[in-house]
Amino acid sequence: MKRKIIYAWILLALAIGLAWYNHQYHSYGYPFLTTPSGLSYKSIGRQGNGRTVKEGEWIGLSLIMKAVPKKRAKDKQNSQKELVFINKPEPFFLRFDKTFQSKSKQIAHMVGMMQEKQRMLFKCTPQYYLGEENLEQLEQTLKALNLNKEDELVMDIKLDKIMTDEAYNQMIEARRTTQLAKDKQLITDYLAKHHIEASSTDSGLFYIIDQPVKEATPVLEGKTIKVHYTGRLLDGTIFDTSVEEVAKAHNLYNPKRPYQPLEFQVGVGYVIKGWDEGLLLLKKNEKARFFIPSALAYGPDAIGNLIPANSILLFEVEVIDVR
Repeated sequence: MKRKIIYAWILLALAIGLAWYNHQYHSYGYPFLTTPSGLSYKSIGRQGNGRTVKEGEWIGLSLIMKAVPKKRAKDKQNSQKELVFINKPEPFFLRFDKTFQSKSKQIAHMVGMMQEKQRMLFKCTPQYYLGEENLEQLEQTLKALNLNKEDELVMDIKLDKIMTDEAYNQMIEARRTTQLAKDKQLITDYLAKHHIEASSTDSGLFYIIDQPVKEATPVLEGKTIKVHYTGRLLDGTIFDTSVEEVAKAHNLYNPKRPYQPLEFQVGVGYVIKGWDEGLLLLKKNEKARFFIPSALAYGPDAIGNLIPANSILLFEVEVIDVR
């Protein structure tokens, strides 16, 4: 009899433990709640810490958005798979400002319902998410997205961080400083390995003027210049060039684009910081090589499939004209 009682207590404790674990980390079996407007939601795992986002603050969130085909009785053979529209499982930052709230109304509304450190699931119809009342326009949009009115959109959102402007800028500067030190060491190692002597600036740009010109028009801030260039990654991979022969030699040739010098106003932010800084060191007809740390290029942002995040960029440039 005592054993049965002990076993019963053990089973009860186990059930309570599993229920607590489910509540804290999974919320399996928990029902969705639905707002009067038609948005369904539920919290997954632990509740947040009570802090909600205010306009102008920065948020770090992960977001997966997919469309789940609705099973239809008349279409039992329907084999349409889930469509994933957004797949960002790693936290990314954006500002919760009026622009974001205007362009991404529904996502902004969902984030506004959340607390920091909270993960939530949201469900709605495509029409609800798109906010489209014109049925004809809705049909055209759904067709373009390969969706049906009956399908269900599911958003899995985790609000990892809420930060003030000051805190966000401090975080970015700390990351930039750390990455810059790493990049400078990689560039220094690269130069040593290839027996290259280069000058450097306080910002971390390394450069070599391969074809100096004594009497020539200097590149000054605000001047319009024309530049031929070839861009490489640190491993030597060429990702872009304005020189047709180089493009053809490295299987990058695109007959639809013109191969001609790039024309722009220098020193005013039309190009990456490494270019603006490096080109101001040159004169007309000079050729140079730039070794640009990621902090002076695209930083933590990947550019398509060609330039990975935090990439050091190597450029061969020639100033064709200055005016």
